[in-house]
Amino acid sequence: MLPSTPPKRELLMVGMSAKTYRIGNTVRKECHVLVDDMGITEQNMEACKNEADVYLILGSHPLIAKCLSIGPEKEYIELEYYPNGNLKEYVQKNCTRITETDLKRWAYQMVESVAYIHSKGVRHSDFRLDQWLVDADLNARLSDFNASGFDDQPDLGLKGKPAQGLEILSHYLPRDPEADNTVESDLFAMGSTLYELLAGQTPYEGLSDESIESCFRRGKFPSTEGLLLGDIIMGCWKKKFFC
Repeated sequence: MLPSTPPKRELLMVGMSAKTYRIGNTVRKECHVLVDDMGITEQNMEACKNEADVYLILGSHPLIAKCLSIGPEKEYIELEYYPNGNLKEYVQKNCTRITETDLKRWAYQMVESVAYIHSKGVRHSDFRLDQWLVDADLNARLSDFNASGFDDQPDLGLKGKPAQGLEILSHYLPRDPEADNTVESDLFAMGSTLYELLAGQTPYEGLSDESIESCFRRGKFPSTEGLLLGDIIMGCWKKKFFC
């Protein structure tokens, strides 16, 4: 009997801190090693360890990307592969078939996943629509925690860490960029992400980053009148919600 052929290792993307491969039904994110720059490699390793720690904190949840295994030094994580891709791409590709019921279901799943990570003391710190993956049952699962911050986790022997990432400007609560991200900044970004889903574009799409930040600092936001769940979106932007 001939030995079985191992699954092909397909490079999906090269990020700032990790290389992502598809291996059969698994996605493997491993530290991006730069042999000529060990300083950057050490930073990348910390980001990989951080994401592994967050998956340990979160455990299994139906609206979080499923973590299958973690490397012995936390130098990689293996996640379930979701062939439907991320929610942003899925909505764009299937816009003619998506119903209001679909949009509401995804929106509520997104809110539930955010409430869950906050209940575990985790702040994502980089919400965008493409951070949610679409599983085989068309549920939205939150992913990508390499820049997240979290509180002390005594049961796991983990000390709290500040977030290492910042949102894109259309999702960014104006604040001191050196300060740690907060539940409040996450919820502001959540409002912009729901706007992405339900309006089909990012807030103030087409404006410069400087113009967007100026509008947000003045408390001026895109109109959500007549938009599905518009009151929830505006509530996130105006800091009316906490979870």
